[in-house]
Amino acid sequence: MKTERVRFYTERNSFGVQAMIILMALSIAFRLIGCWGLWNDRSFAAAQIALPIGSALLLMVLVWLLGRRALWLSFIPVILGAVFFIIKSLGFESTVHTVLCILLYSAVIALYTGTVFGVIRTKWILVLLFGLPFLYHIFIEDLPALRDTVNPVSFSGGMQEMSVLCIMLGLFCLSLSMKKIIVEPMIHLPGFRKPKVSDRQEETAEEVSAVPEEPGEAAATDIPPETQPTEREPLENDISSRT
Repeated sequence: MKTERVRFYTERNSFGVQAMIILMALSIAFRLIGCWGLWNDRSFAAAQIALPIGSALLLMVLVWLLGRRALWLSFIPVILGAVFFIIKSLGFESTVHTVLCILLYSAVIALYTGTVFGVIRTKWILVLLFGLPFLYHIFIEDLPALRDTVNPVSFSGGMQEMSVLCIMLGLFCLSLSMKKIIVEPMIHLPGFRKPKVSDRQEETAEEVSAVPEEPGEAAATDIPPETQPTEREPLENDISSRT
């Protein structure tokens, strides 16, 4: 049975990666503007300022430097970002909304990790996972909130929401930029295990195969066995000459 492993990677000069870098930088800027002066509360500063900014910076660095060789390391900032969204959802007034958000961000952790580690063999699940919540925020939450003149959106809240939108759109662009390659095809036969060969045995086999044959040995092996002279033939010839 033949199995194939897949690996996802990104190109530094691709549009998706560069768009992700720009969007993550914008999310940091919007987060700092929206939370300006709110860092006196240590718990808020850690969970709502330091955590999203740190995860965005780490994602930018890992994808830019290691996106081609080790994209799987990006699961670390994605998990940190999901934790930020889970903590943020705990402050929602609706319990149903909180539960749904926790389920969504838990799915983000599982599906993103499974994709970058090659367990999930397609990127399009991530594209939908990040694209649909972005559209939901735009058309279901943000546009109605902007039309609400009774309870207008504050400047601080608007900047924080812009930061969230940039994070979602950045992850969407990152998912689109992922490319898949097949690595290390293997053949598995039932009940068969490939014998282990040590490095020393391989070196010895190579040395033996590299030793040239002696001319005499090669000549002897070229003569068929029935035509090679035996030790008895000279004795019989000597006896016949005497008689």
